Amino acid sequence: MGKINKSSMRVVQYMRLAFKNLRRRMVRTALTVSGVALAVAVAVSLGGFMLGYRGAIDKSIEMLGFQVMIMAKGCPYEAATMMLKGGTGLLYLPSETFDKVKNDPDIASITPVFVGIAEKEGSGVRDEGSEKTFSIISGIDASSFTVMKPWLKFKQGPGYDGGHWFSTTANKEVVLGFEAAEYEQRKVGDTFYVSITPHGTTHPVQHALTVVGVLERTGTQDDGTVFMPIDAARTYFNRQNQVTILGIKLKEFSAFKMHEFEARWLKLPEVQVVGLQQVKNTLVGLVATAQTMIAAVAVIAVIVALIGVINTILMSVYERTGEIGIMKAIGASRSDIFELIWLETLMICVFGALLGSAAAVLGTGLVEHAIKSLADLGVSGSIVKITPAVIGYAVIGAMILGFLGGLYPAWRAASMRPVEAIREGAA
Repeated sequence: MGKINKSSMRVVQYMRLAFKNLRRRMVRTALTVSGVALAVAVAVSLGGFMLGYRGAIDKSIEMLGFQVMIMAKGCPYEAATMMLKGGTGLLYLPSETFDKVKNDPDIASITPVFVGIAEKEGSGVRDEGSEKTFSIISGIDASSFTVMKPWLKFKQGPGYDGGHWFSTTANKEVVLGFEAAEYEQRKVGDTFYVSITPHGTTHPVQHALTVVGVLERTGTQDDGTVFMPIDAARTYFNRQNQVTILGIKLKEFSAFKMHEFEARWLKLPEVQVVGLQQVKNTLVGLVATAQTMIAAVAVIAVIVALIGVINTILMSVYERTGEIGIMKAIGASRSDIFELIWLETLMICVFGALLGSAAAVLGTGLVEHAIKSLADLGVSGSIVKITPAVIGYAVIGAMILGFLGGLYPAWRAASMRPVEAIREGAA
């Protein structure tokens, strides 16, 4: 027990001495710690992005409410973006496709969706380089759509009576997603104005619609969507016999059943069948290159920081040559000198890791905003998720780098001969 206490006291004394040595050159130490902190912040942010983005994809796909989507042939990414974020690259299927597919024995539930883009005088989705703004109109069959998305609830609170879904035959009623209602400053009972250009024409027609419901926030594309009865939407857009997508849940969702279902309906020349895993793989693949580039930047930052740490400790050893010689002359062993220099390196890396992790956590919002401004990732919600595990790995990694980076400076200091070190230090 006494040996353990003595050993612990020795370590504490060495740590105090190492800290004092680092304080001698505060500016240099601060710059080195900042370099480590920057590298760790990049690494933590990257880890948080990889973790958060995959989680955001899973959440967005889960909140679709569909396991399989049938849509017109086209780019799978455009299809995924349209459903996950409300993209505007719209293709349409003939409505008889729904009649053919709905009786498939493997289908548990199915809902048709018609999506159109309507022009607004203000708010809505702004087209880059244009003063025009747009609203995403989603024509649905409320009865089957809500079976797919049972979590959709109407907003409650002051000024709201809860609202309700429109009837199938209604043609001038809409339900607004949370963000759509916020942008337009509309509540239940208000009039919602929208201009729709019917297919085959060039002149928009303005419609005055009544808001019969406002949905709670879901964190998905539904928040920015304006819902109306599917027949009314198709009439307004002059696409009476078309649908944009068929959302499907299978009775048994497995790779085998999905393959069977896909093979059965890909025989139709106008359709493509997109499963959730395909959507996920498409979106993850699109950012794989970007993630690799970011990882390369993180590795470079770590290498530069490690070189900076080694350089700082070596300079410190060179400046204290005489001091190290005196320490060895009065009885300090090679292991004592080695441990002292190694502790200084480790302390720099640990301080930098803690500072960098804190900076990454505090700057999560900025990192997320920067990533979203650089690329359309096709998902909504948070894409950077920094967990204690991510921070823990970063700190452990910094400690390992500190251990490796301190080996050479510590070995060089421990290898000095007392007389030569004192003579060199006095020169």
